[in-house]
Amino acid sequence: MDGIWIPVFLQVRERECLLVGDGAEARAKGTALLRAGARLTVVAPELAGSLLEEARTGRLRWLAERFRPDHLDGVWLAVSALADEEVNAAIHAAALARGVWLNVVDRPRYCTFVWPAVVERPPVTVAISTGGRSPALAGYLRRRIGEWLPMGIGGLAERLAEWRKGVPGGLAARARFWHNLLNDGLAERYLAGDEAGAEAMVREALAQKGEEWEEKR
Repeated sequence: MDGIWIPVFLQVRERECLLVGDGAEARAKGTALLRAGARLTVVAPELAGSLLEEARTGRLRWLAERFRPDHLDGVWLAVSALADEEVNAAIHAAALARGVWLNVVDRPRYCTFVWPAVVERPPVTVAISTGGRSPALAGYLRRRIGEWLPMGIGGLAERLAEWRKGVPGGLAARARFWHNLLNDGLAERYLAGDEAGAEAMVREALAQKGEEWEEKR
């Protein structure tokens, strides 16, 4: 599929999702979907490994059969880990007809979304995609970014979520507030272990912003 891909993050919690096939790629995708809270159905004549264990515990529904178009009825997102071109073409046609998000592993021409390589520092997620052209390059970039991205960045995101509740003003004003603080070294101070100093920076900036607001009244 040609063209520019738009990067998005999808919320699949409590959404009906379908996984077609078994194997290492299927297990990786299925595990990610379950971890994100999807209601997962797996269509595969045989199932093994972690997906079979999840089926036995009831965390997913397993249909021990080959794909049929009606498997996509009521589905919001689907993934195929099959190598069979004919079946993948049928899945693609059925997904398009139903408006279902579809990823076919290593077959970008059948995809309506691509599954990126991911670096996670919850709640921070960095996704890398080559539009399906070079998964190996995406994996290489994931490793390099993972080496660079601080482990504490997720904690900083959580603290920022708390601090931002006290920032007054409109969207543009709040964006400038955080832009200035981060440029002044807020993140570096927090990541260096000086959480108290980082919080002091936020409080000082808030006090200054409050004075400016009073002057404008």
